[in-house]
Amino acid sequence: MTFTKFFGVLLAMLVGALILVWVFVSAAAFVYALTQGDGDAAATYALFTGIGVAVGVFVGWFARRVAKARRERQ
Repeated sequence: MTFTKFFGVLLAMLVGALILVWVFVSAAAFVYALTQGDGDAAATYALFTGIGVAVGVFVGWFARRVAKARRERQ
């Protein structure tokens, strides 16, 4: 494995972990806001959770597309 591939994989894992933490923390904050009866905060955290899920889906789609292109090239 080359130097650039290693750091590319490391960066991809870091971004994946960041997105995963973003979604779980936003979902936990959403549930907490609901239990406290704070509708405005719950709406904000629901939006944050949705954005995190959407970004995760996009990154997953992009990663699969790049992997497919690399397989076809080799």
